Amino acid sequence: MFMVDTAKLDYDVGPDESAIFEDENGKLVAMVISDFCKCKKVLHWVNEIVLLNVALEKNVRKEDAGSIVICGWSAGLRSRTHLDLARNLESKHKLSPSQKGELQYKSASVFALFWNLVKSLGPSVVVADLEDLVKGNNLYRMDTAIANGGKQQTYTIDVDGGVPVTFHNAELAPPSGVFARNYARAVHFERQPHDWSASWTTFRDNSKGDMGGHFYLASYGIRIQGASSKVVFWKPGDWHGTSLPNLSPAEKGGPLLQSGMAIVTSPRLPKAFDDFHKVVKIRSQLDLPNVQYSEGPVGQIYYNIEFGVADLTVWFLMVLLC
Repeated sequence: MFMVDTAKLDYDVGPDESAIFEDENGKLVAMVISDFCKCKKVLHWVNEIVLLNVALEKNVRKEDAGSIVICGWSAGLRSRTHLDLARNLESKHKLSPSQKGELQYKSASVFALFWNLVKSLGPSVVVADLEDLVKGNNLYRMDTAIANGGKQQTYTIDVDGGVPVTFHNAELAPPSGVFARNYARAVHFERQPHDWSASWTTFRDNSKGDMGGHFYLASYGIRIQGASSKVVFWKPGDWHGTSLPNLSPAEKGGPLLQSGMAIVTSPRLPKAFDDFHKVVKIRSQLDLPNVQYSEGPVGQIYYNIEFGVADLTVWFLMVLLC
């Protein structure tokens, strides 16, 4: 383990600074926006939802510091594709179906708020890239009503400590993302089905000085120091990472240094959606019953079918087409 030699950084973005980074050809490589959401009460509500998800759901990267959990649509296990809204509650937490649905709706609402702020304040190349992900691959947006029922294209935010404001006919977020608490990972790169990602630090405690946990774009020698309501746009394919916080190791407990969320996507998700749409089309052509959405529905439609003669035909056609 080594300490950062700040003299070797090419750029060091301070906690309250914003920045735009371009390559030698003038193309954007990263962007930082400080004080992204100026309404502190809304930011506090967003962070409560972030921390609630982390507290209740399974950490997907136990080898890293802190905790990170999935939100939105998931392709399921690598060994068994199962397209559905992420159902990743830890078994010790017993929530009723209505409580689960409420948590999913609030989580999707937080991402909808983030996405609409990105569309208003973020770089157009990032917005276009993520829009192309959704439209070019025929993906569902993070709309819990598709699976759980209710009015689609709707999200609700808390604007003043308990005053709900609901947006109808709204554009919701891309299909998936993550929530994190004190999360850190060594320098790495990721293969995602889009060029750009966006992260939003919804809380950062800077009252004790530099406690680490900063974001690094190693490909360009950039350090981005953490701060509440700071957003970073970066390319997952570039080398990047988050330094360890100066805290005792803890997956979910201990002092809170920072928390936040990010729009990211599994590379398996477009293929899972593609298979799903093929099955829906085949079932329609065979005049099978319409798809019904309910608890844990989408994966059950085409991976957990109780096979009859007609469904065996669907399965055979899927073998040929996929």
